[in-house]
Amino acid sequence: MPTELAFEGARIVILTGPFAGEEGVCLGFTADRKQWAISPDSTDEIVPLKYEVDFALLIDLSAQPQRN
Repeated sequence: MPTELAFEGARIVILTGPFAGEEGVCLGFTADRKQWAISPDSTDEIVPLKYEVDFALLIDLSAQPQRN
């Protein structure tokens, strides 16, 4: 499992559930450390999701290196 520091603040895409297809940000582990706390861009909600099941990292391979 990736370390919390590797994912904290990372841009993600949600794969399942009511926010499927939306982008968001990873806030770190949930209190039980079994899932990740994710904040979808479209809401102030924080939802617990599993990495590689419910969400994936979003990688922007744009011409602007600071966005990668």
